Amino acid sequence: MSKLPDYVAAAVKKAGKSLQSGEVFSKILTANDDSGRHGVLVPNDAYPFFPELHIPDHKINVTSEFSAFDVAAGKWVTLAYKYYERYPERRITRLSGLLNDRVADPRIIVFFRVIHLDGSLGYYFDCENFVAKARFSELFEMVFGKEVAPKLGIYVVRSVDFSVFKEDEALGELLDKFDDVRGRGWIDSLREGDTGIGYTFESLLGIQENNDKRADFRGIEIKCKGTKEGVSSASGKLNLFQQGPAWSPKRSNKQVIQLIGRAGEDGLFKCHSQLTTTENNLGLFLSVQGNDRRIDLQKKTDTLGYWDYSVLEKRLAEKHSRAAVVKAAVRKSGRTTKFRYDELLYCERPSIQKFVGLVENRNIVFEFLMSEKATGSVRNHGYPWRLVREEFLDNLFSFQIKLR
Repeated sequence: MSKLPDYVAAAVKKAGKSLQSGEVFSKILTANDDSGRHGVLVPNDAYPFFPELHIPDHKINVTSEFSAFDVAAGKWVTLAYKYYERYPERRITRLSGLLNDRVADPRIIVFFRVIHLDGSLGYYFDCENFVAKARFSELFEMVFGKEVAPKLGIYVVRSVDFSVFKEDEALGELLDKFDDVRGRGWIDSLREGDTGIGYTFESLLGIQENNDKRADFRGIEIKCKGTKEGVSSASGKLNLFQQGPAWSPKRSNKQVIQLIGRAGEDGLFKCHSQLTTTENNLGLFLSVQGNDRRIDLQKKTDTLGYWDYSVLEKRLAEKHSRAAVVKAAVRKSGRTTKFRYDELLYCERPSIQKFVGLVENRNIVFEFLMSEKATGSVRNHGYPWRLVREEFLDNLFSFQIKLR
């Protein structure tokens, strides 16, 4: 059980299946976690890992069920996935009673989300507490690595076949500065409005605001948001990168704008249009072709162009190789807003599969920003791919680990 892929493959085989690929979510439990009545609290960043939880009314509790293989018990069980409107938060219950022994802290829960060789999806889980020290240490080091201490509440989301986490100089410096900010407690916002949470933190780190691109720290992109579900740093879109389609057949800008745009009263064509996987008012939409590993640009039934996954993956890695998601508690009193920066989630290894998933769910959009001039030339402001809300940034990464 020295390597995570071998361990997961053995667990899947125990269930009578074969492993194709998989992801892991693991957490060191806190006093607020147990197996039954309260359940294991699921961090916001791990929501995409678990089955979709449909919440028609956020003021009403919701319970959904899903099957998972209990590795220790060697059997399939039915788990409950719960949304509690009071906090709000999500939890998983009906887990092993081993997790109820809070005296035996630290306790670890490990979930696998696996694609089997037959194409089916399966969930698995294993757990241990510190009483079984050798097995606890083995599980922890396989998932988290040796450079992280098993502090209560830390968690990781990662691919089964990725190497374990290693801290470099840039991240170490950022963590030191975060610890300094966190040690100050409640801090007055330096700006009114939703962007205050990020602007204040970046200002404390000495990062100067730059309108051309998102502020970063030694190559690490920083995003701040509230700790509660539904509380984010801003409601605006976030530019990911610029990449136009490969036109089929190849066309000039003049031909493109006449094809996708609409003429105004002056007879000049314009196309300022957002594209998703749903057809817009110009008949334009994105169509994911998973088997061919590309995203098609379509107008009605015609395919006008496409983006190869390989091209999008390269652009994504160039612009968003690593990020730190900083979470803060928010306290408002009259016109005064204060933040307490409590948590830091480190992310790396952007994933084209996760990018495509966000496109399919319409959380990533593509935009045309083109207009024809009276001279006959075409002004093109670029081909931006954008997140509809910047709080989805961490969902782009295959590796996420809570370090603070």
